[in-house]
Amino acid sequence: MKTVGVVIATYNGEKFLNTQLQSIMSQKKRPEKIIIVDDCSIDKTTDIIKETAKLFPDLFIYIKNEQNLGAKKTFEIGISACETDYIALCDQDDIWMPDKISELFALLEKNEDAKLCFHDLAMIDEQGNRLGRNFWEAAPVNEPLPVTGNAARKRLAALSNPVPGCTMFFSSDLKEFILPMPVSKWIGHDWWISAIAFFCANPVYVTEPLAFYRLHVNQTAGIGTVLKKKKGSKKSITLYDKVKREIKRMIDSKKSRVFKTTETEQRRQDMNKAILRIIDECEKRGINHGHEPS
Repeated sequence: MKTVGVVIATYNGEKFLNTQLQSIMSQKKRPEKIIIVDDCSIDKTTDIIKETAKLFPDLFIYIKNEQNLGAKKTFEIGISACETDYIALCDQDDIWMPDKISELFALLEKNEDAKLCFHDLAMIDEQGNRLGRNFWEAAPVNEPLPVTGNAARKRLAALSNPVPGCTMFFSSDLKEFILPMPVSKWIGHDWWISAIAFFCANPVYVTEPLAFYRLHVNQTAGIGTVLKKKKGSKKSITLYDKVKREIKRMIDSKKSRVFKTTETEQRRQDMNKAILRIIDECEKRGINHGHEPS
């Protein structure tokens, strides 16, 4: 039987980490390994990890970064250390539904050429209450979700990522393409893995949400979903904050348009180079998606 590993990148996640770990341990199909890489947390995150690892010493691998490296490098370290057949990426503050691993495992077993599969997300607030529509339902009209095949490759080439990292479940066969990850600050780990998978393989998806995605004010990274606040929930802004905000607005408005253009172009160039790197590798291995219909 093939094995499953879960890779978690943590940073000051004490508030929700226990709940996430419990949801992983309560899976119908429990993973064979859980690799947690902590990015120099200064709260009680490491204590939670160590206490949990003591209870399951054969299950957990704990790695602590010597310096703060950011989410991409932290996930890269975790993926590199994961030696299972399949790998699932995991955020520190979400909640997995009990059948997440079993459903994704079964899907890839039936679709060997897919190499990666993903799923929708149910949105919750800080207290765990459901928030309206699911992630795919809330997607912009001009960028609908989910997408696969050429539609996904076009989206990635346009600098947009259709698959959040926390929904990814992929074959370790992709590791040789994924590692090392590009050093450019513009290229996130989830965009890079999505690009690798869609250009080198044929990812598939599960239609229903298999995890609760928690939206809260202290997120270190996220899927960029913006929810409208309910009437009466808007926080009051102090006079000091109003002045600070206005000064920042004035400074930002004076930024050179040339600087902004250069910044955007650099991002595009870095990501295009990354895609070309993937395409070159695909050509070497005889992988060709050029004739697939949109």
